[in-house]
Amino acid sequence: MSIIELMAAPFAECLVLVAIHTYLGLHVLRRRVIFVDLALAQIAALGTTVGFLFGIMPDTPGALVFSIAFTFLGAAVFCITRFRHDQVPQEAVIGLAYAISCAVAVLVVEKTRGAEHLKDILTGNLLWVEWSDVLMAAAVYSVVGVVHWRFRKQFWLISDNPDAAHQAGVAVRAWDFLFYVTFGVVIAFSTRVAGVLLVFVFLVAPAILALVLTHRLWLQLLIGWGMGTLVTVVGLYLSWVMDLPSGPAVIAFYGVALVVAGVVVFWLRAEDRRRAGLTVLAGTTITGVVFLALMGGGRWLGASRLAVSQEARQAAEDVDREQSAASARTSNADSERSTLLTNRLGRCVGREKIDRYLALVDLEERLAHAKQRLAPTPRKGLEFLVIALADDETPLLYREEGVALLKQATGRDFGYRSEAEASENSAAITRICDHIRTLKSPESMAPP
Repeated sequence: MSIIELMAAPFAECLVLVAIHTYLGLHVLRRRVIFVDLALAQIAALGTTVGFLFGIMPDTPGALVFSIAFTFLGAAVFCITRFRHDQVPQEAVIGLAYAISCAVAVLVVEKTRGAEHLKDILTGNLLWVEWSDVLMAAAVYSVVGVVHWRFRKQFWLISDNPDAAHQAGVAVRAWDFLFYVTFGVVIAFSTRVAGVLLVFVFLVAPAILALVLTHRLWLQLLIGWGMGTLVTVVGLYLSWVMDLPSGPAVIAFYGVALVVAGVVVFWLRAEDRRRAGLTVLAGTTITGVVFLALMGGGRWLGASRLAVSQEARQAAEDVDREQSAASARTSNADSERSTLLTNRLGRCVGREKIDRYLALVDLEERLAHAKQRLAPTPRKGLEFLVIALADDETPLLYREEGVALLKQATGRDFGYRSEAEASENSAAITRICDHIRTLKSPESMAPP
């Protein structure tokens, strides 16, 4: 599947999200309720999670209805808690609502054992968006857009100057409730596919850049939509190339884009651009040094005892002790095995060759080693073969193969019975040894 086939629907969904969330983000920044989107998204996610507690699967229409119902409750809370002369900032209420929603969602997930569901709520499933999801979201957002266009004067007046709206006789709470209800509907649909984090970034990031660059509303919308489109394209492409989750990749690139845009705006608006350029260069250098220091410090700490708990160190020491003991037992067993084979074969095979044989761990490799040497140097091949036949740990199948090789090389089996243990074939092994001793060694066959 090509990148176009895989990413077409997610890209279209991101464009739809950028279109509505950039507009709503301008409202949010002017109202100075920055985290209302994050709170409503978490409340919508809480609705989906509570629905899951009742057996409503997250990707069903029932879950969407439950989620929208919870956002209506959130809209009512935010509408009621907005006072004209409030001692407690509404942002504090919004933050509290977010924290409580998160805590309740964690408690519900703990009851349902739905940890994967909680992860999807945070990061979404943007990569698996289908065209039906895109069309449904576009239709719903279009209805919300029509409502906001029809009542744009009331919405913008309340966002820009709520005191003036009160003096003009505007029912601020009623219009606030309608604003937050439409906002909640958008959030409920967005959170299903994009997750809480990406929805929040789509709302705030383009709006921040737009407000920094211009005060004209139509130009703010164009800048926000343009930035959102560009970042979405690059973020989705990077997620494809680097095999990363699409939602977090887009979010991370939004961060990079905002930093770069901020640096460019700072330089362009500076009275002394040369000095501003030096400031940017110094900042970049310091950032690089700090980054390298953090990486080096992290590697050093990771390799030090400071990064390991006492329990982990104790467990590591126990494992090392067990491995050392096991290695010692293996070494002792190999030494005893070598001594036993030397006692059986000392008349024809030296200890050094026996140790070389035992160093070959794989049994097939041992027989292949013997077979390989039988043709050019029969004595060497038979020496390896008789070690295998004299070894108590050689399985029956390999003893049978060894006897077959013995007959092939000498035409005799020397009375060796493969079905019997090696210790029961001592007479046959002695005869094989006598035969090996009659063969000339490769050294004696060398020319003078």
